[in-house]
Amino acid sequence: MNPLKKYVCTVLFFGMAILSPLKAQSDLEIRKAFEQYGEKKGVVMVELSSEMLAGYDFSLFKSLTISNNPAAGDFIRKCLIKDEAGAKKVKQVVANGKPTSVYLQLPRKSDLYRLILFNETQKSENKITLIYIESKNDSEDILKLILKKK
Repeated sequence: MNPLKKYVCTVLFFGMAILSPLKAQSDLEIRKAFEQYGEKKGVVMVELSSEMLAGYDFSLFKSLTISNNPAAGDFIRKCLIKDEAGAKKVKQVVANGKPTSVYLQLPRKSDLYRLILFNETQKSENKITLIYIESKNDSEDILKLILKKK
């Protein structure tokens, strides 16, 4: 293979590897929450893919942890309502008329199972956690794995 073709193939391969996690979430409303709050002060965003997740058998893990920002919780809940429309399985805990914990099993995207977890606590501080996971494992298996690893 000539050097130019080799270079082009390499660039395309790495470009697809970098963009694939972005594409996978592109049809979801919660991507707006990651975009809007991911780099705000006081917010912790974690994004891991492939090799960092080998022990969990995930292909993508994204999370947001937000403290003392009830408006963010309201925004995320609106996003979840839209994503819930296509979800296969929905479980919720409602307190004072608001969902405080939400579990959404989304339709598969190619060979990946997709899962959204949301939790908001009102203890001494308002703390919001939003998690998005992609895996080749069924979402029930993902939940078992997460609970077991704790």
